[in-house]
Amino acid sequence: MPVPGTMGKILMVDLDAQQVSVETPDDDLYLTYLGGYGLGAYYLYKMQKPGVDPLGPENHLGFFTGVLTGTPGITANRYVVVAKSPKTGTWGDANSGGSFGPAMKRAGFDGVIVKGVSEKPVYLLLENGEGKLVPAEDWWGMDAHEVEDKTQELYGKNARSACIGPPGEKMNLLSCIINDKGRAAGRSGLGAVMGSKKLKAIVAAGDAEISIADLDGMKASMKEHRAFMREQGFFDVLAEHGTSGIAAAACATADTPIKNWGGVPDDFPTVEKISDENVKALQKKKWGCWKCPISCGGLTEVEEGPYKSDTHKPEYETLGSFGTMCLNDNVESINLCNEYCNRYGLDTISAGCTVAFAIECYENGVLTKDDTDGLELTWGNHQAIAEVTRQIATGEGFGGKVLADGAKAAAERIGKGAEQYAIHVGGEELPMHDPRLNPGLATSYKMDATPGRHTQMSAWTVEGQFSPPGLVAGEYERYQVEGKGQVYRTVAAHHHVTSAAGMCMFSWCNMKPESLTDSLKYTTGKEYTLDEVQQMGDRITALRTAFNIREGFRNIDLKVPPRMIGVPPLEAGPLEGVTVDIDTQIRDYLDAMGWDAETGVPTRETLDGLGLDFVSADLHPAGA
Repeated sequence: MPVPGTMGKILMVDLDAQQVSVETPDDDLYLTYLGGYGLGAYYLYKMQKPGVDPLGPENHLGFFTGVLTGTPGITANRYVVVAKSPKTGTWGDANSGGSFGPAMKRAGFDGVIVKGVSEKPVYLLLENGEGKLVPAEDWWGMDAHEVEDKTQELYGKNARSACIGPPGEKMNLLSCIINDKGRAAGRSGLGAVMGSKKLKAIVAAGDAEISIADLDGMKASMKEHRAFMREQGFFDVLAEHGTSGIAAAACATADTPIKNWGGVPDDFPTVEKISDENVKALQKKKWGCWKCPISCGGLTEVEEGPYKSDTHKPEYETLGSFGTMCLNDNVESINLCNEYCNRYGLDTISAGCTVAFAIECYENGVLTKDDTDGLELTWGNHQAIAEVTRQIATGEGFGGKVLADGAKAAAERIGKGAEQYAIHVGGEELPMHDPRLNPGLATSYKMDATPGRHTQMSAWTVEGQFSPPGLVAGEYERYQVEGKGQVYRTVAAHHHVTSAAGMCMFSWCNMKPESLTDSLKYTTGKEYTLDEVQQMGDRITALRTAFNIREGFRNIDLKVPPRMIGVPPLEAGPLEGVTVDIDTQIRDYLDAMGWDAETGVPTRETLDGLGLDFVSADLHPAGA
């Protein structure tokens, strides 16, 4: 019998040979890595040789659920996509909710690993414990809405797909993987990896039961934890407005970067137009991921006018990237940009940030109307912002030719000093949270194995009062530098395990730390302590980082954009005069992790203590 909470099967797919096979992992692998990018990192590190082309046949693409996915665990609906990122050349992963993760489990599989390249487009069908490749030439060119509709037409209303749109087919680096017509495995450019393999979609159909070690205990425990979660203030904000409920406040505090990271709140006095009630006014129906008690999403519709649209409600990151970053206060235009991204399969953070980069280039004469095919890319020009986003999605015009691979690639194409306006770390456009407000983000953006990632939690969640109540003891000043390394380690480890297990970050930040250990205990039948969670999280942190080091990439060597850390500092606004001491923060972090302070490499002792002897042998070969 497989470990409770799992199906006990990983599907191995060889697109070169057009063959599939089933692997049955040892129980210890499930109990040690839990699924998600924990198990994904283990498999890719073991199976993939270093130095492969991210868009070549030897890059492995993995889809993994967690041991809690599809169970009564609170918000246990997530799945993760993993591969070497074509955007950064590092470890890449992308997390999504909705209902695809539970559907994949019910189809009989905990994960899928794909290698090779298909000669012709295919989709992978997971159905009642069997996997097969199906010709998809007639699906090639479809958008994500069309794929989902076709999936349910062929396999029933409970079937789900995770797919790419045309940008993914073209291997554009802004492309992502879409499920439920608007949930996205958005970051790391993994839609391009899927397109490089001519894999249009994974379709999941089935009704298998997911075993639970103690179902009655699980239900009683989750009832208690759910009641606690509902008492937290952020729960009400999310349940009422979703993440759009923080858009105005985040801009006012300068948590949201403004005007391509160069502005202050006074530059965008009309931010309320793209926040909470004004976003909710577009909502025709509340929407939530599979069995989520928060249900922070919504379905929106603009029935007429230039921004006619029908899509999922824009989230905070989308409102920030297409709104605050571009000084665009037209919520209907942002909703249409969101529809382009959802339908065509684009990362909304990176797409909006790339548009903001282009606007600043235009403002400074690096781009002209001749370059942009007549588009006036000026701050707040919502017509031009919507049009250039359409071009990125469709591959047409200036947007399709210049911007479709993100800000770093666009700056290289444009030249003329454009790189100074491309705000990214390692090729990944930065998300909508500013380290000049919560300095711990600077360490996250540089040192996490996936650069530029706000959803890898760290000390910033304590600074921003966004971490599980009681997880970190004591009080820490926002701009306190020393002592935050251990905070980073504690928070990151707990969230890594939460994410690997299949839970959502919005339940994580509203619940007691023990909600995780209780969920794991009642699901798998194995007792987990918070100390064991710390070790599991440290193991995942080290393994993802080791993947990078084996590729010849050290996070410590990454350069960050000066604006990100306040060099030079802003001269006005809430962040006036702030410069982040990122070097001290990183030294403190490396010391807390037991990693080498000069190289950022986990020491042999640390790796061996985490049970990563196979990694230790690679990073610290005998005699070296």
